Amino acid sequence: CIFCNQRKITGQDTTANREEVFKVIEEHLKTLPKGEKHVEAAFFGGSFTGISAEKQEELLSVAKEFLDRGEIHGIRLSTRPDYISEEILDRLKEYGVTTIELGVQSMDNEVLKKASRGHTKEDVICASKLIKSYGINLGLQMMTGLLGDTFQKSLKTSEDIIAIKPDTVRIYPTIVLEGTMLGDMYKKG
Repeated sequence: CIFCNQRKITGQDTTANREEVFKVIEEHLKTLPKGEKHVEAAFFGGSFTGISAEKQEELLSVAKEFLDRGEIHGIRLSTRPDYISEEILDRLKEYGVTTIELGVQSMDNEVLKKASRGHTKEDVICASKLIKSYGINLGLQMMTGLLGDTFQKSLKTSEDIIAIKPDTVRIYPTIVLEGTMLGDMYKKG
């Protein structure tokens, strides 16, 4: 996408591995008060289902160990609508994923095309229905202020997202980052 630079967003220069995920979960669990009601492991900062199936399984297997022991209560991840399929959802369900957040950004196909998202409004609707049919909680992420977006288009996107009835919604503003196509466009005026 024109606004993405995963390395800048996550602050990571390398891909996570099994040992790192184990260490992060273990360290964070130590900081929580006893009797915490609901604890989840989350894989955010990218399109999780866009990485290889083997890597997904490597990372999810660690979180599932904590889930199976009752130390966490769920696993959530973020991905794109066009990276959802029955095969992918079968794998995620097997590893105990409880919530999937889709980076929808907009429900306006013109805005999505200008942002080089690689998916359409229709893809969002299909992926959302499929996720919900698997009994997995659905989160939708909206981004305001993208190229070609207007106040009216943002309102329409919010209405379309509400119509899908997700379990959660996150609304992000567009931020221009150096090292992105949008950043280069900004520099050129």
